[in-house]
Amino acid sequence: MAGRAIWDDAAGIDRQAARHLRPRHRNVLGELIASVPLADGVRLAKRYADLFPADHDDAPFLARLAAADEELVARVTATAADASRSVHPLVTGAAEWLSFGVDAPVLTLTGYEADGLTRVALLSDGSWRDIYLGELHHHAVACVDEENVVAVRDEPGGGRALVHYRRGATLHVSHGRALTGMRPAGTAAGFVAGAALQPVAAVAGPQLGPGVVDLSPFGIDTAHRLAVSPDGGAVAFGGSTDIVLLDAGLERLIGRTVLPVPHGPVRELTFTGAGELVACGMDGGLSRWRTEPHEALVLEAVGKAPLLTGLFAVPAWGVLVAHVGSEGRHRFFDQVTLGPAGWPRPLMELRDRPGVLRTVAASANGRFAAVGTLDAGKGSALTVHDFHHPLARLLRPVASLTEEDHAAVGRALGGSGQLGPGEGTVLELLDAAAAHRLRAAPPEADRDPDDRVPRHQDGDGEPGAEPVSGGLVRRTDPPRPGTGG
Repeated sequence: MAGRAIWDDAAGIDRQAARHLRPRHRNVLGELIASVPLADGVRLAKRYADLFPADHDDAPFLARLAAADEELVARVTATAADASRSVHPLVTGAAEWLSFGVDAPVLTLTGYEADGLTRVALLSDGSWRDIYLGELHHHAVACVDEENVVAVRDEPGGGRALVHYRRGATLHVSHGRALTGMRPAGTAAGFVAGAALQPVAAVAGPQLGPGVVDLSPFGIDTAHRLAVSPDGGAVAFGGSTDIVLLDAGLERLIGRTVLPVPHGPVRELTFTGAGELVACGMDGGLSRWRTEPHEALVLEAVGKAPLLTGLFAVPAWGVLVAHVGSEGRHRFFDQVTLGPAGWPRPLMELRDRPGVLRTVAASANGRFAAVGTLDAGKGSALTVHDFHHPLARLLRPVASLTEEDHAAVGRALGGSGQLGPGEGTVLELLDAAAAHRLRAAPPEADRDPDDRVPRHQDGDGEPGAEPVSGGLVRRTDPPRPGTGG
């Protein structure tokens, strides 16, 4: 098995390869070379392809990797790293103040200006615009799309209101003391907002109209611990003793489970894929659940973890990420095994710089991650990564690419007129690598769970084709200076 090293940096991958040079390890070495990011695979193939006999299953593919222009692959990979991210000179100190749109390349950031005003700004196509700027404090904000943002805010005369910012207008959905602790979230149907003081949720959308749903018949005693599925079509609620999964209109039960004692009450929820979600308990610990027929949720894995805040899945990095308040830092977990994981490769330069990483948040559909940093020498910055940029899959281990990713690489090649010099050649090699790995990989159901998304162990014992114009990463105008955290 290629093992956990495929998510490591270049030096770690090289060390892992050097452990498998004996003839009896040829299959392991071949799988490792075919599994790591393309640039690493080309480097290793140039070193070790000659070790494989001509009749070895991997020999023809390894020979193709070895014949590739290593400098070109490295140059295009560096271009991919730069082109798939945008940097904005502002940061928020907590992940809950960032919200991504539902299947829309937009996000909102909420913060306070130097004069004490609250600003809710929306980032779309590389530019910021204000959704709200004023004196009213906002307790929670959810981005639905470029035209719709939902928030729980203070009212001028006191109390709280659930408001819908829509095309420049402000629509009041509800108000009252019951909104204390309420958390809104965008869905494919519109939005939901779960109450903290009682087991009810407000729901509204183009085909729904405002309404309130009582969740107590499902065993839920509070509704503000919620997560939306990658496609926006389902909402999970976590209570003291239950997790309930409903459709986006809160009309149909998809799955439900009674939590075993160690795993409840629920503190955080996040989806890791279609029909798969991870929960963190009020006393720490992680549990991973999968939907099954007959409205069942099945426990698939458990992991140790301290008390976590802001739990997100970042499939392109193979991790779950959350903040540990007691330690004043972020920690990473394997999204399949739930074991400790090392820092994602794009963040490794921050690993030994305590306090620089302030925020990590991700979109439910897996397309975006936002990373907030505060560097004494460079100031504050918010970096947005777009994992669906035509070149972005060059940055990922080939073994982590799915059939959908492979198809996206094909679409990027189909639009080769938009590619820069040499980029088509390198994407063709990635296309071949993904096809080779997908053919060689056993079906998901036949794999050991520990090998589905491998990670590495580092030295301290912790394991370590969409058009650019449709994303968040275009840099068309200077970013708006700053909302502080």
